[in-house]
Amino acid sequence: MINYTLKQVYSFEAVIRLKSFTKASKELFVTQPAVYMQVQQLTQNIGSDLINTQGKTVTPTHIGSKFYHTCVEVIGTLENSKKDIEQTLDPDSGHLQIAVATTTNSFVSRILAKFKAQYPKMTFHLEVTNRKMLLEKLTNNTADLVIMGEPPIEMNLETQPFMENPLIAIAHPDHPLLGKKNSIKALNNETLITREEGSGTRITIERITGMQFNSDIQINSNEAIIEAVQAGLGIGFVSKHTVKLELENNIIKQLDAEKFPITRHWYVVHNKKTNLSPIAKRFKEYIIDHSDLF
Repeated sequence: MINYTLKQVYSFEAVIRLKSFTKASKELFVTQPAVYMQVQQLTQNIGSDLINTQGKTVTPTHIGSKFYHTCVEVIGTLENSKKDIEQTLDPDSGHLQIAVATTTNSFVSRILAKFKAQYPKMTFHLEVTNRKMLLEKLTNNTADLVIMGEPPIEMNLETQPFMENPLIAIAHPDHPLLGKKNSIKALNNETLITREEGSGTRITIERITGMQFNSDIQINSNEAIIEAVQAGLGIGFVSKHTVKLELENNIIKQLDAEKFPITRHWYVVHNKKTNLSPIAKRFKEYIIDHSDLF
């Protein structure tokens, strides 16, 4: 009979997910030898090698990969049970794991501040990241809620639009294209500054306008795009929410261009397999019901 403990399950899952004993020990707040011992005992209990080690990188064997998926399911069930019990005892508390697109950072902090004022005992972890990482979190079900642009239709997701997200073209206040209606062809003759390949902003612009970004200038943050436009480097494309202050103070200007602004929406999203905790449900409802305040 194969026996294993929860310590062994948690240790093995962390080592495989992080591909490192050192990183796993830091996450679990125990020593590296303690993690190594748990994995060794698990290996002995199962009676088969579970890991391959090359230098400092750890990967699972065939049996290890099968057992890893079991560990993920077991830990997910335990953590959900723990949250359910805690929040049944005190439904106004609880912890939220929230992941958001970088562009949403301009208003998500305000949403959380207002929500936290209503539920002061709740806690949260906010991760601001790119679209690729958001999709990974949705796939792996490692975030309670994700706030992002248009979600992919091929994934098994629960999605709810809650606020418009106008995408605009911006330019330096002295740019010669200001003051007139510009065609897509005219824009294509300029130096265009955009996000990296795979970003939601870039995908949307290419799909709706047919523009092809042939510039070597790719920037992975909206703040850096705004600064580049301020410096006169070229024309940028951002969510209007991220440049509210800059537009009000004439640091940059909104360019009048064909097919712009492109009106998209922000979505609150979670994996359909996720059993939302009471506090996560309340936060989702709060976002949808109060979108006019943000």
